[in-house]
Amino acid sequence: MRVLKKTGLIAIIVLLVLSFWILQGQIAQNKGNIYAGLKLLDQVIVKAHTFYVDPIDVDKFIKAGIRGALAALDPYTQFFDQKEYEDLKIDTGGKFEGVGLTIGIRDNVLTVISPIEGGPAYKLGIKAGDQIIKIEGKSTKGITIDEAVQKLRGPKGTTVTITIRREGEPELLDYTITRDVIEIKAVPFYGLVEPEIGYVRLARYSETAEKELREAILELKRKGAKSLILDLRGNPGGLLREAVDVSSLFLERGSLVVYTMGKNSERENYTTYIDGLWTKEPLIVLVDGGTASAAEITAGAIQDNDKGIILGERTFGKGLVQSVLPLQENNALKITTSKYYMPSGRSIQKEDYLKRKDIAIISKYQSEAGKEEEEDIETIETSPDTTDTTEQLGEPYKTLVNKRTVYGGGGITPDYRFKPPRIGKLETELERKTLFFNFAVHYIATHKNITPQFEITDEVLNEFKSYLKEKNFTYKSRAEEELENLIKIANESGYSEETKKEIERLKQILEKEKELEFEKAKEYIVMALKREILGNLYGDTARYQYSILPYDPTIKEACKLLKDKAKYTSILKP
Repeated sequence: MRVLKKTGLIAIIVLLVLSFWILQGQIAQNKGNIYAGLKLLDQVIVKAHTFYVDPIDVDKFIKAGIRGALAALDPYTQFFDQKEYEDLKIDTGGKFEGVGLTIGIRDNVLTVISPIEGGPAYKLGIKAGDQIIKIEGKSTKGITIDEAVQKLRGPKGTTVTITIRREGEPELLDYTITRDVIEIKAVPFYGLVEPEIGYVRLARYSETAEKELREAILELKRKGAKSLILDLRGNPGGLLREAVDVSSLFLERGSLVVYTMGKNSERENYTTYIDGLWTKEPLIVLVDGGTASAAEITAGAIQDNDKGIILGERTFGKGLVQSVLPLQENNALKITTSKYYMPSGRSIQKEDYLKRKDIAIISKYQSEAGKEEEEDIETIETSPDTTDTTEQLGEPYKTLVNKRTVYGGGGITPDYRFKPPRIGKLETELERKTLFFNFAVHYIATHKNITPQFEITDEVLNEFKSYLKEKNFTYKSRAEEELENLIKIANESGYSEETKKEIERLKQILEKEKELEFEKAKEYIVMALKREILGNLYGDTARYQYSILPYDPTIKEACKLLKDKAKYTSILKP
């Protein structure tokens, strides 16, 4: 029992805060009775330690109980042991070594919020919304965010294999990623898309985000920008203070950006304290499912204050605030203490975690929890984000100036919904197998004097085709994958020889169709080759200016809307 005495205090301190988890089965009879729960816990620990057939490591036993308790709350509340807490306190200075992914738990599945631009995962074509089903062959079912981060981070040059499920792909995809040093810029690029339309990409909310964005906007104004596109797609957020500072650039002094409220704290308002740089001119903010946290605050503040149009797809929905509470023996508890609320009064937090059948949080969903059987994450199907009804959109609110209707309870819903076309299987496989990147390295080594004005000619495309043949590149089209299933059914069901011959004929037809897919994917291939070749030689500026901006369908749609002044006004001031 000596070990038990050494570790017992850890459990007592944490469970004084979280012990209602113990009462999950007794909540109706004994709601909020912490001491009854502690008594039950004490009995369980002592009896398990006394009677269990094998010796128990009590320290691990209690910490497992703590982690289990926290798992019944939201995905962001975590327990840190001494090593994990030390890692949490390390100031990385904008650099770390790993795969370059920002991840979260979405619909109870480990999900890519966004790949960090220029990082190893980004170069492989891993995308926001990809679900990480396995890490090194082991299922991620039930994994916490911090456990996943520990598995994905590692020294430069080492590798890790992840298995992902992507919407629209019938099979799981394996990616082997070589870890590298990840350097994070808040503003990796800004420039003019067209003579009077400025574009700025805000990728992160670091300590320099407001400063970098301010400099970008001032420079774009000097270059003659009269309209602005602020790109927050795939931005996972960051510091709350920076979210307020960034939002201040688009609002008048004294405007409300966001406020927080918790169970044990009063409302705290965050308002702007300077006059913004871009408050009157046309503004479009690009968002998608990877836009999260602080980035959602900026988008929501601009929307609620009627300062611009939000264009794209519904955002991630992360509106919980965490505080880190030190515990004894250099352990720590990162716990959700409040929620963000936008100026209109809406919460942006997606409440899917409250619907879990094992949740210990008392909520309006509690009676519904557990009605449906939990699906295995190996086979669960993902469905597209369809938000066409008020019920799906959430509770309605009104913007502060123009009284437009906006919605709470699940991210920021765009004013102008736009979903870019999905790339095909050929493009996906070329990205996944790093063939654009590898060809760029090969091409640069064999061709000199490549300028930023370099174009992808038919000659370059033919070289790329030859390169693919040399590398024995093959892939199965979606139609071929479906046909394989049909052949399997035909064999198992004993179809006639005539039917099998027709299936074989269809197989040959699909092979010919597959040859045409390169031509269908030509625009994407041209963009990707320019992106890798110019990015390799001239960095992010060339990558954006000469490949991403001219081809990106969402940016094209934003430019089209900015030039249609009547339509822009009708959306912002209906």
